[in-house]
Amino acid sequence: MRNVGQATRPAAKAVAILATVLAICAWTPAAQPKRLDVNTLLDRYARGDYDAAWKTVGELTKPEARALRSSLVSTGHSWVHAAPEDLSHRILAAAAFALEFEAVRAEKGEWSTFDGDQCAGRCAIEWACTILRARGDADEAERRWHRATFALVGGVRDWSFLLTPLTAPTPRSRVTVTGHVLHALSRLPDDPHARLARAIAIASRHLVTDEMDAPRPGGRTHTAMPAFMPVAAPVLASRVQVQFEYAKQQLAELVGDPVVGPEARMRLGYLHWRSGQYEEAIAAEGVAAETTPDVNLRYIAHFVAAQAAQAAGDLTAAEELYSKALETRPYSQSATIGLAALLFLRGDAGPAYDAIERSRVERPKDDDPWRLFLYGDYPRLPDVIGQLRKSVTR
Repeated sequence: MRNVGQATRPAAKAVAILATVLAICAWTPAAQPKRLDVNTLLDRYARGDYDAAWKTVGELTKPEARALRSSLVSTGHSWVHAAPEDLSHRILAAAAFALEFEAVRAEKGEWSTFDGDQCAGRCAIEWACTILRARGDADEAERRWHRATFALVGGVRDWSFLLTPLTAPTPRSRVTVTGHVLHALSRLPDDPHARLARAIAIASRHLVTDEMDAPRPGGRTHTAMPAFMPVAAPVLASRVQVQFEYAKQQLAELVGDPVVGPEARMRLGYLHWRSGQYEEAIAAEGVAAETTPDVNLRYIAHFVAAQAAQAAGDLTAAEELYSKALETRPYSQSATIGLAALLFLRGDAGPAYDAIERSRVERPKDDDPWRLFLYGDYPRLPDVIGQLRKSVTR
């Protein structure tokens, strides 16, 4: 009679072989990041098939996206120069594709300053910036491309990519100022959006929303200071004031510009508010609201003015300014909450509740412009990319 163990050895051996084969199959290139042909994607984008290219990029895994970015930067030149008679168009298409690639990946949280030894988001944008110079003198298409990069960088708040350092120069400062916005200004020295992007980058150190003390009628309120601040307050306050004034100066130089002047003034008013200059903030925001045709900018200007009036202790003026913001952009959440809080403070709980409820019903998924204020030109990125695509399309 055969031993049971001997009888089962062939079956066990077969199972082991099958397991090995399955393991090898699982490790085959089919399970590895798929290798995408960057030339095919560039061809697709250059002929105007933007949505297909965008969809493909959006479906990539992170390793696949890294591989495609590296391929674009390392072999993109070959695609650009494959048709010398179409060089200018192919350069623009490649640069625009690189920008949209990073915009899509940024939406997935994959923008990074550095990625080990791999090319990261900054790298792809700078590659595109470099190849655009081969088109000759900067034109409207390149101007649109640069504006789109400013919007993208604002969205990921990588301000030091636009400009480094962001601090005011000192007599002893020997640091070389660098950054993507300087590359744009070297090509487009009078471009208002490039100049505004530089100013916003410098002001970004102050683009935060601190918790304020509770408003008091007739009394000025200020930022709620952390417990450790009084110890370092004198020295720190002096340094902060220098940086505030430097940032304000950059924006003040742009308030007369017919293109970006109203936004520069609105952002200047914000810095006045943040530094405790409430009257100056209210005045600046009033002018900005009167001079801008942009509904969202006008709404933010009224909102910031309301916050400044509230901090100054003039709650009646704050209510009026919140109401102006809501006349500009009805049912917006930030202004509604601000107004409702003041109504509740004076004992009008019913109207406060009604205002909040109407906002909830009328704008249940509101992209309130105030909540996007800290991201620079990012809210305009879809529109700017749309204009850039028009430049690529033939």
